Amino acid sequence: MTRLFPSLLLLFSCLLLDGCKHYAPPPPPTTGATYRPVYATYATVRSVQTLAPQPLKNVGKIYVKDNYLFINEVGSGIHIVDNRDPANPVRLSFVSIPGNHELAVKDSILYADNTLDLVALNIANPRSIRVMKRIENAFPYPAFPQFTNVRFECADPDRGVVVRWEKSDVKNPQCYR
Repeated sequence: MTRLFPSLLLLFSCLLLDGCKHYAPPPPPTTGATYRPVYATYATVRSVQTLAPQPLKNVGKIYVKDNYLFINEVGSGIHIVDNRDPANPVRLSFVSIPGNHELAVKDSILYADNTLDLVALNIANPRSIRVMKRIENAFPYPAFPQFTNVRFECADPDRGVVVRWEKSDVKNPQCYR
């Protein structure tokens, strides 16, 4: 037993020390897709406007309230459709909300994201929608593309708000996700 103890101690010590190896993740790729941010001014992004009906292009969520449909146009805004006659829906308007991806309705208030901000819209009269309140900087700054395992030009908040990411030939991009 006394002869076995030093051997077991040595084996246990070797196994324990083997677990102390430092793991370094592989370096980011130097080739492949790179992205650069496309900026807009804060004033442009925070502009919410009611426009004439627009064609549906990139439809997201649909919310039904009373006899109206609120259809999210991903990244652009919300279509308002009068659906009293489901066989013949009537497009009423398009509420331009740059950077909009989500919407929710409670009572006569529609809540929508507006890139960085949360806006509350009064929809009591869907033909005349107006902004009731805005909570600025409710959401984080979009500092990186939605893709992973890509290199990209680092976003700079002083240049404006990132509204989208474009594939580009960026020389020596410093950021990786």
